[in-house]
Amino acid sequence: MQGAQNISLLVAITAGFLSFLSPCVLPLIPSYIAFITGVSIEELSSQENLKQARRKVMLSSLFFILGFSLVFIFLGASATFIGKFLSRNIRWFEIVGGIFIILMGLHFSGLLRLRFLDRERAIHFGKKPLGQFGTLLVGAAFGAGWTPCVGPILGSILTLAATTQNLM
Repeated sequence: MQGAQNISLLVAITAGFLSFLSPCVLPLIPSYIAFITGVSIEELSSQENLKQARRKVMLSSLFFILGFSLVFIFLGASATFIGKFLSRNIRWFEIVGGIFIILMGLHFSGLLRLRFLDRERAIHFGKKPLGQFGTLLVGAAFGAGWTPCVGPILGSILTLAATTQNLM
């Protein structure tokens, strides 16, 4: 059994690395790093304060990685619980989901206007708020926002997690 767990872990790590290299994730990494660190290319290429800039990049990167890792760890750890909860309450989810789909169909067709769906909310930051905790939150947002990009691989790993008896 131990050998199977080692193979599963190796497959999960490899799949995560390949997801990181996917075309919808990798090109965004430089802009995220620039935002979360607040360090420009000029600062990194300048010899003065180079050590301090590198330290800031490393620390911010670690918090960013921790943020999106927490999202995926939470998804993996909760996969079994959510699967059991859904299977016990499937009928209610079918009813609520059906009502939701009907309401969305009526809204998109224009027969029923749900005003709160016609509004857009956006937050624009001039600078990164909350220091390293803000970096952790940006990492978590990255993990949640890019979950669809890594969906097939993430779905496979979460299915593997859901079929295990425990977290370790």
